Amino acid sequence: MLFPLGILLLLTIWFNPASNAHAATSAEIPTEGGTWTNPTITIVITPVSNMPWFKASYTYDVNYAIARWAKSIIVYTDAYGSYYLRKLSFVTCVSGVNDTLCGTPDIRVQFIQSFGSESAGLGLTSVRIQQNSGIFAAPTTTTLATYDPTNTTQLTDTDMINIASHEFGHALGLNHATVSVTGDGTFELMFLSYGQAVGNPRNSLESPSTLDMYALANIYDWVSNPSGFSGTGHSATIYSLPPGIAYASEYPYAEQIQSLQNSINQMRLEILIVAVVAGLLLAVALALGILMARKKHVQAQIESWQIVVPPAPAEVFSFLLLR
Repeated sequence: MLFPLGILLLLTIWFNPASNAHAATSAEIPTEGGTWTNPTITIVITPVSNMPWFKASYTYDVNYAIARWAKSIIVYTDAYGSYYLRKLSFVTCVSGVNDTLCGTPDIRVQFIQSFGSESAGLGLTSVRIQQNSGIFAAPTTTTLATYDPTNTTQLTDTDMINIASHEFGHALGLNHATVSVTGDGTFELMFLSYGQAVGNPRNSLESPSTLDMYALANIYDWVSNPSGFSGTGHSATIYSLPPGIAYASEYPYAEQIQSLQNSINQMRLEILIVAVVAGLLLAVALALGILMARKKHVQAQIESWQIVVPPAPAEVFSFLLLR
């Protein structure tokens, strides 16, 4: 049974903080009803280096997107438990380079130039689920566009990382979250639409949310069993966060540190600017004070140097009139 999932619509979303906070309280995410039965999940990336619309960096971007899921799992489990998730291992290979190491992969990633304006898509993941078992049948196929649906704007590396991260969430068993923004104001990675303008160099990286991780922990709860997977996987289920888990994006620690460092640097820059402006204003004030003081000193000197001629004596004036 073939289920095409993961059409990521191109849409720039405008929002206000009040509506986001309301939406985050009712956030839910359904699962696809499938699971991988081995904690080691293999992925083969197939670049198309001979095509002018393909950038060599896209291969690295996809690999990095998958690696970030593992790093986000560490952040989530440090805060909320479900440590068995750390047993999930994502092994990526590149076709024509080291793909033999992955054997028959669980997931294949390929690229196309564009899905076209009719689909408005940026990524597509097709999963196959064995009937009545809740088990994924390999391979899951992910297709990533390198241009927007109008075929005019090429994805930046940040865009490609975000789209690949979203599609990998589908390949792991997640469907689409119901809200676009988490409780901390960051983009919900698994929302249906891409919330940033394709090609904008100022776009930011997106990470799996606590909601995504909570659902993932339920899909792969069998990993906690020492004997491994047995029986069937869970059927498609809709999950929402329980009390005690804040709805936020789980950025890898290195990125959190870098973000904090950027904030500190920005604060330092702002303090420096304020100090320079204050210094300039003080200098101007001192210069004006000196000029005013000099002006008063000159006026005082002029007044002291004026010669006052006394009036003629009354007797002399009278004598002149008599003559």
